Formats: sequence, structure tokens, C-alpha cells
Amino acid sequence: MNDPVREPSVRLGLRSRRFGWSLFLAGIVYGMILGTFAFDGPLAAPDRLADYVATPRRMIRLAHIACMALGLVNVLYGNELGRVPFSDRLARVGSGALIVAGLLMPGILTLAAFQPAWKWGLPVPATAALVAVSVLVWGLGKEDRP
Repeated sequence: MNDPVREPSVRLGLRSRRFGWSLFLAGIVYGMILGTFAFDGPLAAPDRLADYVATPRRMIRLAHIACMALGLVNVLYGNELGRVPFSDRLARVGSGALIVAGLLMPGILTLAAFQPAWKWGLPVPATAALVAVSVLVWGLGKEDRP
């Protein structure tokens, strides 16, 4: 039986889990696309991504991993939302910030692989992730207090 007081956090948790699994799925698809030209795959790598150790190729690989990692972190975050004692407002801030990080980090990394000036946008998703995790850690710290 759901506690009516916690229901907004439960709904936010479901949203975070859905987003996280969707982002993880996008990461799998992203990896499959990268796999078509990795290690002498069936397709030739685009010229900009031909050098495996060059910055553009590294940015693309990092974007793929960001999808996977931030997807799983969103799932974990969603699982915690209904259990951590913080306000619905803080739950919304934390959940929303992590979703923003999940959307922007892979996107900006991908854009930066083709237009390096985009790298200056990377502090935005990093800050969003910092806010989200800080909110959760603060809420978890409240569990110890009477």
C-alpha cells in the first residue's frame, strides 16, 4: 500500500526509471552504430572519427558511455526517491537535474566531437548531475537524524 504523502516521489521515481532505461537503450543503439566502424568494422569510419585516439573519436565514445552510465544512475536514483525523506520539491529538483544531465551530457559530447566549441557546454550537465547527487546524499543523511 502506498503512503499518499510519498506518492509524488514515487511518480518521480517511475519517471526517472523510465528515462534511465530509455537512455540505457539509446546507449546500446549508439554503441551498435559505433561498432559498425570500430576495429575495422563493416563500414569505414567517417574521416573526422578515423583516428581511434583522436579527441573527436574519444568524445563520441564518451558520449556512448555517458548514455549507459547516466541511464543506470537515473534508474538507481528513481529507486531511491520513494525511500529518501526529503520534500517533494527537492525530489523534483534532484530527479529533474539528473534527467537534464542524461539528456545534455551525451548530446554535448557528440556535438563537441564535430564542433569543438561545444565542449564549453559540458559544465552544464556536470553541474546538473552534481545537484542531483547532492540532493540525494543530503536526503540520505537525513535518514540518520531523529
